[in-house]
Amino acid sequence: MKTTCKNCTKEFKGRFCPKCGQKANTERITLRQVFQEARRHVFHFDQGFTYTMRELLLRPGHTIREYVEGRRVKHIKPLKFMLWATAIGFLLFHYSGLDQEMATKLVEQQKSNNQFAQNFSQKTIAFIMGHPSVMLFSMVPVIAFSSWLLFRRRGYNYAEHFVLNTYLMGELSLASIFTMPISKMISSMTTTTWPMTMFSMTLWLGYFGWGYGQFFQTPKSIWPWVKAGLAILIGYLLLILLISILVIIAVTLFRSQLEGWVKGG
Repeated sequence: MKTTCKNCTKEFKGRFCPKCGQKANTERITLRQVFQEARRHVFHFDQGFTYTMRELLLRPGHTIREYVEGRRVKHIKPLKFMLWATAIGFLLFHYSGLDQEMATKLVEQQKSNNQFAQNFSQKTIAFIMGHPSVMLFSMVPVIAFSSWLLFRRRGYNYAEHFVLNTYLMGELSLASIFTMPISKMISSMTTTTWPMTMFSMTLWLGYFGWGYGQFFQTPKSIWPWVKAGLAILIGYLLLILLISILVIIAVTLFRSQLEGWVKGG
């Protein structure tokens, strides 16, 4: 029996329209259907997300190595995992008030006699604090490049290092759920950002070193921790260098537009 497609009006036999791909049987929309679609497409991270989060908490390096080697069905994709993880982490960061505290302290540290430089710095800090995931997503490619250089003899390509560092960075973002009270306490005890930065770097070094040790199957060696520290440091310096070059180019070519931006225009 032929069916007329309700989307493109083509007549056909079967379950799907050969022209546009729509189902032959399109049921009336119900609330149940709407919520099922939302769960399936908008909140599809539920099982894969929680499974990946648990595995990265208990055995990060082994989990990522298994994913790279092909055991992927139960896991959420690395970029999607990091996207949700950073969203959750920085939502807590915002509602705890730490973003405003950090922004205020950074602005105080960046005071300058040059009014344009000071205003530009304030605007940049406000943008970063308003879009913190941009900074983390920017760091992953450079840290992945650093780890690829430091562990190049292990035979993994850059893309595999990118997956490794994306998962680790995402899990660290989720760790803020547990470290937020400590971060808040440290922030309240000082007028600078250095104690918070040192606390964050300690967490990064510990977790990345543990993850690298498992991933490269050298858990009893100190070198994964050493190379993790180097990868983070080199990646951070490369990112700062890249940002500095972009800022110099932007200021050189678009000085008048930037002056309007820092003035709120």
